[in-house]
Amino acid sequence: MWSSLTNLKPGLGHGLTASACVVAPLVVGAVTGHPLGGGTVALGAWLVATRANADPAGTRLPYMLGATLALACGVLLGIALSGHGLLMVPVAALLGGIGVLVPFTGPTAALTLLLTVANPLPIDPLPHLGLQLLGGLISSVTLTLPWPWRETRPLPTTLAEAAAALADLVAATDGPAEEWDARRHVASARLTEARTAVARYRWQRRSTAAESLTAALRRVLYEAVALRSLNEALTKRAPDVKVGMPELIGSLEAGVRAFADVLTGAPVTIREPPDFARRVDALRGQAPDGERELLVLVVLRQIGHCADRIRETLTAVAEPLLEVATPGWSPLRLASMPRAPRWSLDDPHVRHALRVGLGTGIASAIIAVYPLQHAQWLAISVLLTIQPTYGETFARVWARILGSTIGAVAAALVLFAHPSYGLLALGVWVSAVAAFTLVAAHYTYWATFMTACILLLIDFQIPQDPGVAGARILLTIIGCLISLVCTRLLWPRGEVVRLGARVARMLAAHGAAARTVAQLSRGRPDGAKTEDRMAAAARAAEAVSGALGVIPHEPGGAAPEGMREVVEAAERVRDDLITVAAVLREDPGDVGPAPKVLDAVADRLEGCADAVRAREPYRSSGDVDTALADLGAWLGDLADRRMDELELEPSDSRTEVRRALLHAAAADHALRSLGRDSSRLCKIATAQCE
Repeated sequence: MWSSLTNLKPGLGHGLTASACVVAPLVVGAVTGHPLGGGTVALGAWLVATRANADPAGTRLPYMLGATLALACGVLLGIALSGHGLLMVPVAALLGGIGVLVPFTGPTAALTLLLTVANPLPIDPLPHLGLQLLGGLISSVTLTLPWPWRETRPLPTTLAEAAAALADLVAATDGPAEEWDARRHVASARLTEARTAVARYRWQRRSTAAESLTAALRRVLYEAVALRSLNEALTKRAPDVKVGMPELIGSLEAGVRAFADVLTGAPVTIREPPDFARRVDALRGQAPDGERELLVLVVLRQIGHCADRIRETLTAVAEPLLEVATPGWSPLRLASMPRAPRWSLDDPHVRHALRVGLGTGIASAIIAVYPLQHAQWLAISVLLTIQPTYGETFARVWARILGSTIGAVAAALVLFAHPSYGLLALGVWVSAVAAFTLVAAHYTYWATFMTACILLLIDFQIPQDPGVAGARILLTIIGCLISLVCTRLLWPRGEVVRLGARVARMLAAHGAAARTVAQLSRGRPDGAKTEDRMAAAARAAEAVSGALGVIPHEPGGAAPEGMREVVEAAERVRDDLITVAAVLREDPGDVGPAPKVLDAVADRLEGCADAVRAREPYRSSGDVDTALADLGAWLGDLADRRMDELELEPSDSRTEVRRALLHAAAADHALRSLGRDSSRLCKIATAQCE
């Protein structure tokens, strides 16, 4: 019954488990005659249990233990600063800001500091610390046990979905452009989800096998993009050539789908790959008649290379695939430290941390100057209400005021009846179940039931009168007003004013990627550097996309209507660069003006970035078109020279001219597509950022 109930309602499973962590110490304390100790343990359990609200099913033990450690730091600092109100102000502000910049810490340390300093301890300091740590450990262990409701999104399922989306993408290689673009978007989203899931699992253990699988899936995505571009070139140049492309695409799709089947435990279908290379060799055996036939051979050869690289990638991760599909026990390992933020106001996390720190400091100063009973609620309201944008803070303010008012009135009615410890524990349990169950539904629900639960929980430690509800409401309103002031005065339009800079940075990052591929075309292969530059360009585009999601929450925020097209055009440029890099990954030999084309594209993108920064119109110098013209002329000259060779020696297929012609023809389509897409990107980017 428990399993079926929690599988149907994962939120209810989380609510029942978290509330049990809070209520069990209360019951034990009341039964054993130590209600103060039970209330102290329950408070520690509550503070740590709230850290699992963001992702109940994905929360791992080391992460919760980190929250428990933050709890201990807050209690120790609170004990040390007790009676030193003014010294508490900078410490609370610092902890509030750190909680934003270091997710592992969160707001727990600042919360416990405020709770400890603002109220007299119900018991001696050391027992108080030990009992709160005990409560944190209870929540850490209990909430990370393998409950049925925590099995909603296992890692193999997430990876399998990403592999299935890639299989659909490969299957659409011959499909229309609309279908391909839609599946490309889905595959990218699924791959991002998989990488996020793998990163989350690092808190439990660093899974090198899972990381290998996500890296393999990313390589398959790159090769699928290159395969699509090459297939388009083949269809355009030689639509009547029959070399078994449908069979090749079908075998690649089956191979990628088998990847997903292994992870899900479904029967794996083995499909023999077609003898594509033999068919291409048969065409090579015939003397090519002109540039068109040579180009067809080049494209077919590169298609075969793409298919081989996809198969090699899937074969190389056979062992990690089985390890993730059938996980065994492995010892805990320390995760790598999170990357430090860029200490600049350009980083939205830094701006948010400064807002939180300043707001918490102001509230703490008020507490220090005007000591009130339960004054910590003023600073806690600020700490938990300030959000990254003014719009989000404004919405949370009203939700918190409404929820706190309703919850405080409900708690006052209960306290007015002077209930026994048993009835009080029942009230805490009901409100805790409702709070943890509905936390994902709306913040108002959480604020309502959380307020009732906390007020009843405090009564376990220090008996309260119904008037405490009024103090709670008043301090919450003041704290919410401080939050609004901080977000309205400190960079309320942070992303609006920085959108142009983010677009410029995105253009420059794509220009740097093009420059790296140019070095690759000159015979200086550096796969790691090329992939890093591609990843940097993708991150820059994600920053623009993220800003577009934040801007509507800023005062008067409205991004230009066509800005989404800028992000999509940048994605097309990255696809073109991926295709060029895939074609040139092998030793290209003499590629003629190809590096010149890539350098011209890089100059175009970097020049456009400068124009966007200066808010000036960008006018292309035409260098890309000139370089493409040179490439076409050079390709024609190679074709003429190759025809002369064939007239002299028809069976000679190993000349340098033929080799150069093959590589130049293979890169021609992708380079021309890159020229068109980069021109469109620069045009719409400057138009949107004027």
